[in-house]
Amino acid sequence: MTRKKEKISVLVLGDRTDFDAYAKFNKERRLFRKKGFDYQAVNYKRFLRGEVPPLKNKKVIVFLFFPFSYWDKHIEKKGYKGLYGNVLFREKFLRFWRKVNSIIRRKLPDRKVLFVNSPYLNGRYRDKLVVKKKLGKTGVSQAKSYKINDASKVLKLLDRGHNLFIKPRCGSMGKGITFLRPSDWRTNFLIRKGRIVNRISDYGWKFRDITGDKVFLRKLMKSDILIEEAIDPLTYKGKIIDLRIYVFMNKVIYVYPRKNDPGRIVTNISQGAKGDPSILLSLPGHLVKKAKRIAVKTSKALGLSFCGVDIMLASDRRNVFVLEVNLFPGFPKRRRFNLTKRIIEELSVKIGTATIFS
Repeated sequence: MTRKKEKISVLVLGDRTDFDAYAKFNKERRLFRKKGFDYQAVNYKRFLRGEVPPLKNKKVIVFLFFPFSYWDKHIEKKGYKGLYGNVLFREKFLRFWRKVNSIIRRKLPDRKVLFVNSPYLNGRYRDKLVVKKKLGKTGVSQAKSYKINDASKVLKLLDRGHNLFIKPRCGSMGKGITFLRPSDWRTNFLIRKGRIVNRISDYGWKFRDITGDKVFLRKLMKSDILIEEAIDPLTYKGKIIDLRIYVFMNKVIYVYPRKNDPGRIVTNISQGAKGDPSILLSLPGHLVKKAKRIAVKTSKALGLSFCGVDIMLASDRRNVFVLEVNLFPGFPKRRRFNLTKRIIEELSVKIGTATIFS
C-alpha cells in the first residue's frame, strides 16, 4: 500500500545579499512546488517586523539562512572596535535567534513547526568551544586543544616543536586566524600601532609574518580564543586540502574538496582557496569513506539536520579530523552540483516513506 504524502509548507528565511546559499536555494522554488510543497520565502527585515507569508498547510518545515543584513548592522558592524570573533558575537547572535523563534511561535501558533536547524543551536554553535566540547563527548576525532591563557605556556609548546592554531572562538570564514610554528608565526589580523584590528571585508584576510612578536601574542591571549594543535595534512600535488561534507537528515549529500597553497594556511574559499571536485577520485577511498562516517556522526551528535562539516585528512593516511561545523555553509555553483535539488529529493523521499514530524 502506498503511503499518502503529507501536505507540508516550506518556509524559508534569508537575505537577498546571500547569493551563495539563500539565492541558490530560492531559485528552486518551482521545483519545491512541483514536488508538492507549499513554498514561501521572506527576508529577515520583513520577518522581524512580523511579516510571515500565508501558509497553506498545518505542518511547516522552516529553513533558516544566515541573516547577513542583521549581522552587518548589529553584530559585526562597521566601525566595530572589539576584536573579531569574541564571545559577544555569540551572545548577540543568540538574542537574534530567540527573537526569530518567538516570532515563529507567535505567528504560527496553530501549526506544527519543524526547524531544519533549531534557532537556539544556530546561536549556541557559533562558539567553536561549545561545538568542540559537545563533539568531545562522542569520540569524534578533532585536533587536540589546549586550555591555556598564558603566552609563556604557548612559547613552551613551540619550544617543544608543536605547531599551533589560535582561532577566535566565535569566528568563521578563516578570519582572525593565527598560525604558530617554532620559527614561523603568521596571522591574518591587522596590527596597527601595536593594536590588533579587524579587516573590513569578509574576504582577503591575508597572512603576514609576525615571527617572535610576543607583544601580539600576549594581547591575543587576552581575547576569546581557541588553541589547537595543527594537523599534518594530506597534500595533493603540493596543495593542502580538506573536505567540506554536506549532511542532510543524517545522510551525506555532497562532498566538496578544497585546496590552497601551503603558505595560505587555511582552506576557506573566502580566503583564496579553490574548490576542486576532481581531487576526490585521487584521494584514498578508505579515508573518504571514514570522513563521510565522521561527518554524519558529527551532525547527529550536534542535533543538526543540515550542516557542512569540514574534515582534514591526515598525512598518515589513517586518521581524519573534524575542523569546523558550518550551520550556514555556502552552496556550490548550481552547474557543478545542485545542492538544493538534492535537498528537495531527500525531503520528498522522507515524506513519502515516513513522517518527518514526530
